[in-house]
Amino acid sequence: MGIWSRYNALLEAQPLLVKAMTSLTGFTIGDILAQNFVNQDGQAYDPMRTIRLGSFGFLVHGTTGHYFYGFLDSKLPGTKPQTVATKVLIDQT
Repeated sequence: MGIWSRYNALLEAQPLLVKAMTSLTGFTIGDILAQNFVNQDGQAYDPMRTIRLGSFGFLVHGTTGHYFYGFLDSKLPGTKPQTVATKVLIDQT
C-alpha cells in the first residue's frame, strides 16, 4: 500500500486525529521554512516559535477545520461547480 493510500485509510479510521496531525505538520514545516529561508531579519532560529505554531495547528486549526468543513458539507452537500464555489467563498470570507 502506497503512502497516499495509507494516509487516506488513516483519514477514514481516525479523521480528527489525522487532520490535527496534518495541520501540525504543515504549520511546523511552514515555520521552519519561513524562519530559515523567508525571514531576512538576521535573527537566529526560534524553536519555541515553531513549537507554538505546530501546537496551534494541532490543537486549533486541524480540529476546528474538521468540524467546520463537516458542518459546511452538511449544509451544502455535493461537488457541483456552483456548490464548490459557494464553499470556497464561505471559507475565504
